[in-house]
Amino acid sequence: MQRYRIAALAAFLGIISISAHAAAPLRHNFNVAPGGTLHVDADVGSIRVTSGSTQGIGVVVERNGSADALKKFEVTYDQSGNDVTIRGRYENVHHWFSFGNDLDVRFVITVPSQFNVDLKTSGGDVEVGDLQGRAVAHTSGGDLTLGHINGSVEAHTSGGNVKLESSQTAVLKTSGGDIRAGDVAAHLEARTSGGSIEVHHAGDVYARSSGGGIVVEQVGGTIDASTSGGSIKVAMARQPSAESHLSTSGGNITLSLASDIKVDIDAHTTGGEVDTDVPVELLGKQSEGRLTGHIHGGGPRLELRTSGGDIRVRRL
Repeated sequence: MQRYRIAALAAFLGIISISAHAAAPLRHNFNVAPGGTLHVDADVGSIRVTSGSTQGIGVVVERNGSADALKKFEVTYDQSGNDVTIRGRYENVHHWFSFGNDLDVRFVITVPSQFNVDLKTSGGDVEVGDLQGRAVAHTSGGDLTLGHINGSVEAHTSGGNVKLESSQTAVLKTSGGDIRAGDVAAHLEARTSGGSIEVHHAGDVYARSSGGGIVVEQVGGTIDASTSGGSIKVAMARQPSAESHLSTSGGNITLSLASDIKVDIDAHTTGGEVDTDVPVELLGKQSEGRLTGHIHGGGPRLELRTSGGDIRVRRL
């Protein structure tokens, strides 16, 4: 009887697989001028947006699935001036018996290079190429990849990684992956509950991780970074204008300082030692796990805390 059930299930799944096929792509074009906004709101599917030199928007919607699934997926379009809205609605998206893979959808869109995007999908990756504008990208089940964005970025995923090449400001959040940021000219906020954070360069940095380390290769202002599950490594390249904080419960802290930075350092570890090769004018009682004092005459407070490792202060 058990063999019969397995064979019947295999045959059933085979029928589903055989019945799935690729439908003809849906195509649509819009005449718009630079500076508008593209809105995409999809129940399922991945989204890929690239920029071109044209003044229009080109949309291709690729679909693959069973005949029944294709019937239950509808794409609608709306244009108001230079703003375009694309919606993808799937009747089965909340159905308890839906396997989640009976329909595969991909939105491939080209926009003018000077344009804004606001993208949302409940079931796929989002990829945005280089843009001169604002980029908002949300997905509940995939990765977010953004190129060089000459504007602000807001990116949030509940189930994947976030990668950004560059932007003016950025808010990057994920509940289940890593965050990688290239160059963020001004403020960067990065939060992850399940991975690490790596930043090449940013102005001011606010970083939180519950499951990995934090690396900031160059911070040009203040930094507030905390993790419960890894080490922190930061290079401070410019004089901070306000307090900075580095804190971890599960690793080491390594801080490199440019030669002209002036701060009041307060470093404390309960699970290791504090070591520095930067001259410090000591204040108060010191110990193997504590260092307080002025660096280059003092300045904004720089607080370093770890419960599970060493603290190292180095010359940049």
